Amino acid sequence: MKDGIAVVTGASGGIGRATAGLIHERSRGRLRLALHCRSNRAGAEELGRRLPGSFVVAADLATTAGRQSLLEQVLAQGQPAVLVNNAGVDKPYEPGLLIREESFDQMVAINLKAPLFLMKSFGQAMTGAGGGVIVNVSSALARKALTGSAVYRATKAALEALTKQFAFELGRAGVRVNAVAPGFVETPMTAQVPENIRANIRSQTALGRFASPEAVAEAVWHLIENDHISGAVLALDGGMNL
Repeated sequence: MKDGIAVVTGASGGIGRATAGLIHERSRGRLRLALHCRSNRAGAEELGRRLPGSFVVAADLATTAGRQSLLEQVLAQGQPAVLVNNAGVDKPYEPGLLIREESFDQMVAINLKAPLFLMKSFGQAMTGAGGGVIVNVSSALARKALTGSAVYRATKAALEALTKQFAFELGRAGVRVNAVAPGFVETPMTAQVPENIRANIRSQTALGRFASPEAVAEAVWHLIENDHISGAVLALDGGMNL
């Protein structure tokens, strides 16, 4: 793991907050946090106050200008060493026969196009500096059907394919690329799911419970720290896909 800046997209959400906090703790000052948010700047700034040396970047990663702004603001502060592509959306929930084109465009732009082009731009910066680490946040639903999640599933399955492709292409340049694939995680977003649906999901999971954001953060950190893992997709689904 090289010293430098660790970029966490979607840092104001549950998984993002836990991941940024753990990177700050475990890196012991070697990694300075770039906390990305799209609209919840107050939440990102509150997190930043708890992580000395960090800085907040507000940008819409669904746009070319937003992605370029993130890259430029990070490079103005130093060399990116870690990129965690965590920002994503899982709504709207639309069964296959009800999928709207605007829903497709939005989800693909945020869940797939954004991480792809961030891997490209930050990967270029990392290869130029001799190495780095990229961790993408996928989902157990990349391999499991759930009514209403067709497009979400497709974006995450494609993200896992891109993870392996970038790992293959960038490995000789010292850049490792991996992904974590959580099942359902206890976050404010999943707290909005009706309890009967939550209970049904838990009943289909070997451990019978959702993951904590901290468990996901630990998995991300493992992929950052272990220098011989690349092209891996680490399942963190509690046995949902057994």
